[in-house]
Amino acid sequence: MMTIPEILNELEPYTGRFPMDALRAAVAQREAITPELLRLVEVIAANPAEAAKRGDSMLPVFALYLLAQFREKRACPSIVKMFSAPGETSYDLVGDTVTEGLRRIFASVYDGNPAPLQGLIENDEANEYVRDAAINAVVELERSAQMPRAEVIEYFRSLFHGRLRRTPSFAWNGLVCAVADLPAPELLAEVRHAYAEGLIDESIADLEGIERDMAAPKPWRGDQRHLITDAIAEMEGWACFHPGDSEPTEPPKAQAPVPPPPLPAPAEYLPAKPFIREPKVGRNDPCPCGSGKKYKKCCGKG
Repeated sequence: MMTIPEILNELEPYTGRFPMDALRAAVAQREAITPELLRLVEVIAANPAEAAKRGDSMLPVFALYLLAQFREKRACPSIVKMFSAPGETSYDLVGDTVTEGLRRIFASVYDGNPAPLQGLIENDEANEYVRDAAINAVVELERSAQMPRAEVIEYFRSLFHGRLRRTPSFAWNGLVCAVADLPAPELLAEVRHAYAEGLIDESIADLEGIERDMAAPKPWRGDQRHLITDAIAEMEGWACFHPGDSEPTEPPKAQAPVPPPPLPAPAEYLPAKPFIREPKVGRNDPCPCGSGKKYKKCCGKG
């Protein structure tokens, strides 16, 4: 069996392959490796900018997903602190995990104290996509029955009424989307007022779509599937671990040039078809790029 130092050394660099054996060993030795993972996030939280300089390190990402699977509540304050860094530091640390998994990581390690997460949401210096993830983490906490719905509603209401700075940002987009995903029709007046003030980017979340989503039933409360239960299953399919999948197996064969078709005779001319505007993509519709994600989590992120 791999030792803890061997596991950590295997998880440190990005090699282009998925470190299945090391992650299985980490899960099998949960009690032994957890203190090391906690120490790692504490060190990063103390100086995120310094840790972000090691852009090729995968260990922070693996540590976050393992701690989330382990439901390690002791990690919660440090994880929130490490993502409170300004600018692009969070992306330098963990890349697309900010938009793809951070909200569920926050919810999976939640320790019952909402103050740090709320502080991150209201922190104007923090990255706006991190703040969006923190807002959506509150929805995940309600869905997994870790936070009462009434408490979530009152907190979101307080954001509309002054706790969130009233300047346009992705955090405002995240807030109205979270209200719709909850859903919280009792906050509809606040949502409409935010749109009237121009705080929301309507190319990402139009009011009509928000109102439609708010009216749809959401049978999600108590659903633990919104938390991270299997770090390996979460990560093993990532494109970064399968770089050859998008590369051609052999170079294309050269083909003789095809002459262009002859121009039509004047009598065959057909007038151009009138322009028809394509229907607007809904924020919860599949992204037209074919990624399989919702539009709001893919090309619609702005």
